[in-house]
Amino acid sequence: MRTGAALLLLTGILASPACSRSPDSPPTQSASQASVEAPAAAENFEFTQEEESVGRGEAIAEIACAGCHALGAADESPHPDAPPLRLLSQTIDLDTLEARFAEASISDHPDMPDWQFEQIDAAGLVAYLKSVQSGPAD
Repeated sequence: MRTGAALLLLTGILASPACSRSPDSPPTQSASQASVEAPAAAENFEFTQEEESVGRGEAIAEIACAGCHALGAADESPHPDAPPLRLLSQTIDLDTLEARFAEASISDHPDMPDWQFEQIDAAGLVAYLKSVQSGPAD
């Protein structure tokens, strides 16, 4: 984990992993927002609002995206058609992604579920995605 803050801030945000839709499941999945309480060990830590948002997004990415998308700086995505998250800005305007999450229209790819997030979760995921962007793959 890049910052470690995600596990301190969140105990769980989503119940089902991304890209695992069965043919019988509905096309739209709703992200449930769990009550977030920092563990006792985190009481002495102070996080900025940006760090909290990125940590929230990192936790969401680990739970909802890692099944298909590479999260690391150099690893390959488990799903051959899923771009590594660090390269998303090459194909997606990240500034419009939060609104697309709200509309549940993220991708036209048939294996990509139509995630719908609470605003705070969508903002966190976009903050995390922006924080991990890198240049074109070599």
